Amino acid sequence: MTSPVIIRLQQQGSLSQAGAEAFLACRDRNRLVDAGHTLMQQGEPMRSVFCLESGWAIRHRSLANGRRQILNLLLPGDICDLQVAVDTPADHSVTTITPVMLSEFNPGRLADTIASHADFASALLWSAVQEEGILREHIVRIGRRAAKVRLAHLLLELVRRQALGGGHTDGRIEAPLTRELLADCLGLTPVHISRTLSALRKDGLVSLAGRGRLQIDDIAALARLADYDTRYLHLTQPDHALDTALSEAS
Repeated sequence: MTSPVIIRLQQQGSLSQAGAEAFLACRDRNRLVDAGHTLMQQGEPMRSVFCLESGWAIRHRSLANGRRQILNLLLPGDICDLQVAVDTPADHSVTTITPVMLSEFNPGRLADTIASHADFASALLWSAVQEEGILREHIVRIGRRAAKVRLAHLLLELVRRQALGGGHTDGRIEAPLTRELLADCLGLTPVHISRTLSALRKDGLVSLAGRGRLQIDDIAALARLADYDTRYLHLTQPDHALDTALSEAS
């Protein structure tokens, strides 16, 4: 089975088979970790780049009062963390929220592959640009959008991003998203999240798909509510139901 990381990087359009194989040859090991495992600790040194082959994690900052702000969710196909290349302590933590299969990559060999395979370097640059776009959009989401729109926008992003790594394309979100986790993502309280989810369910936009997982039932209507625009994801191959809904609406 093709690695979700390769599936995602091929979205950029220029990654060759040789470049993909050279990247995978930098891998030191694969390992399975449980949910709730800290992969990277804020303030500590980082020693390897890792990619998610399966499972979900969160990138977050912890405050002195014990509260946390989730900066991003990491999905299969995501790369974390290229900061190791500049040899500085981690400025955030990464914690798994489901069991996760990791691929760990040697930073030195990865740097050599970037230097020797221009197509891989281009795909990796696209990945970094997309992550910056996601973080910029997250600032707008929590800073200027109403609660209902914040939640709708995040759910649409997760549905679109999980497909980039070869995940579900039917509107089902693969990981259970608790009220507490969504609250820490969106700068709201769990009670506010619960009320907002109830409103979306009442409108027929989302439902529970079992095991606490959410299902988007009307992706076009949810996209209209969120005023969603995928340009911040820098997609070169629009081939998802969300892309179709947005194209038909424009």
